[in-house]
Amino acid sequence: TIKAYRQDEDGRAPTLVIEQGAKIIAQGSSAKPITFTSVLPSSVLPQRGTWGGLILLGKGIIAGGGTRFIEGIDGGAYGGTDNEDDSGVLSYVRVWYGGADVGDNSNGDSENSGIEINGITFGAVGSRTVVDHCEVAFNLDDGFEAFGGAVNLKHCSSIFNGDDAFDTDEGYRGKMQFLFAIVDGAGNHAAEMDGNEDVQPRSFPQVNGATFLKAAQPGFGDGLMRLR
Repeated sequence: TIKAYRQDEDGRAPTLVIEQGAKIIAQGSSAKPITFTSVLPSSVLPQRGTWGGLILLGKGIIAGGGTRFIEGIDGGAYGGTDNEDDSGVLSYVRVWYGGADVGDNSNGDSENSGIEINGITFGAVGSRTVVDHCEVAFNLDDGFEAFGGAVNLKHCSSIFNGDDAFDTDEGYRGKMQFLFAIVDGAGNHAAEMDGNEDVQPRSFPQVNGATFLKAAQPGFGDGLMRLR
C-alpha cells in the first residue's frame, strides 16, 4: 500500500508521473494488490479528491500529430509516432480517493476547474504497456482516461468516481475488454468516448465485454454512455 498526503497550500497534489521513455513496473497479484490511496484515516474515508493520481505519458500517436501537455500538472509532454510504445506494467493495481482539483475554478464551474487529475491517465501510451486487473474508486474526476495512443485495458473496474468511469479521446485506438463500472449520483457517464476532432487519426476505441451500472439522476440529460 502506497499512501499519499493531501495537496498543499499552493494547490499542488501528490501525483505519480511516468514520463516519456520511463516505465512503471507495478506487478501485484490477486492476493496482494498494489494500492495507491490516501494517508487519511479510514474514519473519514471514502472521500474523493484527497490526492492526485497516476499519470503515464508515452510516445504514441495523438489526433493531429505532434505532442501536447497533459492536464492537471505543469509540463508533462505526451505524443509521438509509436503506438507500440511501452510504459511498463500496471497489474492488480488499485487507485483510491484521488482526483484532486489543482485549478482555481476561474472557468466559472463551481464543481471543478477543468484540470482535475484522473485516477489513471494515459497520455499517448502505447500497446506494449500492460494494464490488467486495475481498479479506480472514489476519484473526483474520471476513473480511467486515455488521450490518444493505443494502450489496451483488460479486467478494469471504475466505481463511484465523480465524472466518467472510462473516457477516451484525441485519437485513442486501443482495445478494452472486461470492463465494470458503477456510476452513482455524483458521476456522469460510464463511458465517454470522443472522436469528434476533425483531424486524423480519429479515435477508434474497441470495447468487448462490459457491465455498466448507473444510478437514476432526475434532471440529468446525459445517459449511461456518451459516444460522439
